[in-house]
Amino acid sequence: MKIRNSITLAASLLTFSGSAALAEEITVSAWGGFFEETLRDVIYPGFTEETGITVRSIAQPADQAWLTQLTNAARAKKAPADLSLVADEVFVRGQSIGLWAELDGGAIPNTKTLLDGFTKSSEDGKLQAVGALSWYTTFVTNTNAVADAPTTWAELWTRDWDGKLGLTSNANSGLMEATALTFFGGYEIMETREGLEKVIAKIAELKPQVQLWYRDEGQFQQSLEAGELVGGLYYHDVTMLSAMDGLPVVSTFPKEGGILGDAYWIVPRDSQNVEAAEKFINYMIRPDVQAKMARNLGTAPVAKRDSMDLTDEEFASVGSTGEPIRSQTHIHLREGDWLSDKYLEMISQ
Repeated sequence: MKIRNSITLAASLLTFSGSAALAEEITVSAWGGFFEETLRDVIYPGFTEETGITVRSIAQPADQAWLTQLTNAARAKKAPADLSLVADEVFVRGQSIGLWAELDGGAIPNTKTLLDGFTKSSEDGKLQAVGALSWYTTFVTNTNAVADAPTTWAELWTRDWDGKLGLTSNANSGLMEATALTFFGGYEIMETREGLEKVIAKIAELKPQVQLWYRDEGQFQQSLEAGELVGGLYYHDVTMLSAMDGLPVVSTFPKEGGILGDAYWIVPRDSQNVEAAEKFINYMIRPDVQAKMARNLGTAPVAKRDSMDLTDEEFASVGSTGEPIRSQTHIHLREGDWLSDKYLEMISQ
């Protein structure tokens, strides 16, 4: 009996030691630049301090390129990161080909503090993604050129912008949804190709007012701040940071709502550190951490408003309590290249 107990104890120690080795470091990927750098330097150290798990932070490329890398890595049964930050569309595409690991909801109890809709499961109910953060695209203007901020998306069409608007050339920017809500009573018109063509035709009416159809977000930001553009669609958080730096820009939530984008934490199916990843997710969605991200990154929190200590001013600088405009991801996925081609055709004609 003593020998058996000794063997059992030794096996337990080996198991514990192996688990600890796996959990000593995790690799986390996020969009590069200021965003990844701030997460690495300001947010992640708190997790390491509390758990002893070191975070190796890496920058990931644009969504489609990163999805391709994740797909290729999965074919080789490898994971380029233990956790990754992905937009809703990337999550759906990856889920459809089985890229994500299943998560233990019981190991992530802070999901109870999340806003509705920020957990995503497989068809058989297995948790696969947890909300990380949100961001808003709003109606932004140069205050030197525009005295009165717009109150509705309709003002894109009804005001004279001197031919100096900037709009994104991406069909999935949220402008389709904002147009559908403002002029067609809701998203239902987007369910058919005929309806989508009507929405695109409405957007085409803006072309005489548009100076820049942009892909390069930095180009739009610089042009707006310099007064070369007087308004357009852009990120609320980036615009607010520019305004705090004294630049002549303002972000407005139209009465129909700001355009909300979401990002989720996922674990690639071949990660060897799922338990440590679950601890990381549970930390990152904690209300105090969500508030810290809002203050340092300007992201909209996914935790419930009353669970955080953000002041009204701080919350207003990153989000809105109004009903948001949400991307109809299933439509953009279903129509894919057809919708993108139709949108670019409208711009080029």
